[in-house]
Amino acid sequence: MQNVISTLPSIILHLLLYIILAVESLEDYASLSCGALLGGHRYCLDYSNRSLLLPPDGSNITTILDLSYNKIKTIARDKFKSQRLLMKLDLSHNEIVNIDPTALLQLRSLSEINLGNNPYICEYAICPFRNWLDSNKRLVKDVDDVTCSGPQHFRGRKVVDAEIASEMCRNGTIHHGFEINTETLIGFLILLIMIVIVLAIFGIRERLSGRVVVPALWSARIPVLAARGGGGAL
Repeated sequence: MQNVISTLPSIILHLLLYIILAVESLEDYASLSCGALLGGHRYCLDYSNRSLLLPPDGSNITTILDLSYNKIKTIARDKFKSQRLLMKLDLSHNEIVNIDPTALLQLRSLSEINLGNNPYICEYAICPFRNWLDSNKRLVKDVDDVTCSGPQHFRGRKVVDAEIASEMCRNGTIHHGFEINTETLIGFLILLIMIVIVLAIFGIRERLSGRVVVPALWSARIPVLAARGGGGAL
């Protein structure tokens, strides 16, 4: 009972925020900036342009989080787990090469996100993020700026492009222009294993036949050599 009472202020605050957001239209809310929402810094955290290497911890009542113009490279999949009220997130202009979409799926209240101007590496590992991006274009305000920085043949192209999906995310991986199809790779490995087994069996048979036949051949030649020696023919 005491635990329930201690969490009541947080629950009431969450309900208050939901009521405010229900009354305000999403277009009105999209124009809000830090300090505009309930006038408190706890609800809007501005960490832009601070040379951060990792996203700082927010709070469970944060609704606007600006992490733009930093040096963030990775987003842990559980980074935003407690920030269920987060509605605006800016991760643009960082050094992110890939994002685990699990981290973004936990943001149930998200209505706007910026992800552009990051050096995304468009290889097979980015396909889950690319699929999330394709399904959530309405949330990503700078989707046209979410582009590939590598490999060379994808540089400058949009991560969400259908051509990239068909070329990169269809049953295989692509690295620097060479595609390795998964089914082909499995077939090659099976063939290689079969060749190794056949060679192993052949080697064992050769060893066994050598142990039996070679002594028999020498045993057959011994009487002949003895007869030649007994005849005095040298």
